[in-house]
Amino acid sequence: PGITNFVTPIKTAYWNHTPMLLVTPQAANKTIGQGGFQEIEQMKLFEDMVCYQEEVRDPSRMAEVLNRVIEKAWRGCAPAQINIPRDYWTQVIDIELPQIIRLERPQGGTQAVKDAAKLLSEAEFPVILNGAGVILSGGIEASARLAEALDAPVACGYQHNDAFPGSHPLAVGPLGYNGSKAAMELIQKADVVLALGNRLNPFSTLPGYGINYWPQDAKIIQVDINSDRIGLTKRVDVAIQGDAKVVAEQLLAQLSVGAGDKGRKERTDLIGLTKSRWAQELSSMDHEDDTDEGVTWNERARNRQPDRMAPRQAWRAIMSAMPADAIVSSDIGNNCAIGNAYPSFDKGRKYLAPGLFGPCGYGLPAILGAKIGCPDVPVVGFAGDGAFGISMNEMTACGRGDWPAITMIIFRNYHWGAEKRNTTLWFDDNFVGTELNEGVNYAEIAKGCGVKGV
Repeated sequence: PGITNFVTPIKTAYWNHTPMLLVTPQAANKTIGQGGFQEIEQMKLFEDMVCYQEEVRDPSRMAEVLNRVIEKAWRGCAPAQINIPRDYWTQVIDIELPQIIRLERPQGGTQAVKDAAKLLSEAEFPVILNGAGVILSGGIEASARLAEALDAPVACGYQHNDAFPGSHPLAVGPLGYNGSKAAMELIQKADVVLALGNRLNPFSTLPGYGINYWPQDAKIIQVDINSDRIGLTKRVDVAIQGDAKVVAEQLLAQLSVGAGDKGRKERTDLIGLTKSRWAQELSSMDHEDDTDEGVTWNERARNRQPDRMAPRQAWRAIMSAMPADAIVSSDIGNNCAIGNAYPSFDKGRKYLAPGLFGPCGYGLPAILGAKIGCPDVPVVGFAGDGAFGISMNEMTACGRGDWPAITMIIFRNYHWGAEKRNTTLWFDDNFVGTELNEGVNYAEIAKGCGVKGV
């Protein structure tokens, strides 16, 4: 009795795309510490991967702890872990279910928002940098209204290409590794940067294409729901802890009359020109820019197999055929990272990327999950041949007759590309253990799993 009261908040969290629960069965409580079957210190193992974790200490506290962990996941916008000793799963308890206390997402501090609105109102070249918090808060439209009031270009954080509509005139693409040169050139000119729902993780601000683009003299406003992230990687002038959507609406409401008018025409013209110039350059790029004595990294592979496509050629071709409403997942490694500049979306929750944990083999299971969650939406996953080999056993599941159809694209370069690239560039071609067997045919393996393989 009452099990639906447990399930309902979990289902609600899932369907609202809120970070989920991590449920970890532990060794039986009475044998913990005796080296039982598969016993490890699971709390230590997951400590750095979750925003909160708690172990059930007694069967009668199961509902209490579960309720608290769910709420921590909501409030932290991140995974939270409940650890349950194995022998507790079989217990029958008679308890009163705990009260569910759902708090509103926090708004920005009154003075901090006032200070940020003043900086944005007086800026000559404001730039907005949208992060995952904009997506999680449902704040894309709110950020667009704020950008339009200022005519500020909007860049996206690394691997968050869906944090702003790519078709919007003010969208300039993602920063970070192999991102948008237009975004880099424009944020370099900023006198005020609004990092909205953004952790400012290092990968989103690393130099690219030879451009050290992070503006050294700009005023930085950082908005994040997690106060521990604010000012952690970059100096900030205004720190705002709050929900990205709510704060964007607060800022818009407090902009001064004439905000954004300084240099508005010149700024909008420059945005259009910079985007156009980058689009032309990107369409003509066939290979990576990273060089080793004038020879690109993929030049070696191309010389060995001149009839094969380079990753950039493949990304351009695939993006031109991609359904507009598709959900995309990508894996780790160079072939997927090269594609950072290509995916563009008009809605949030369309781009599933592995993030800074770099989980090798993420692409296939992620896109399977997307199809289960959104069965009527086309889905396309990407992975290199090394990463795909980590999780290709999932094909035995998606080959079953009752599973929805997905598309999985494998980039084959016959080596662990990221590792080989690093050793090729930095260790005088002294690479070891990076070659993959050219005799392995993933299409035939797919057929063996009941999946169409080409």
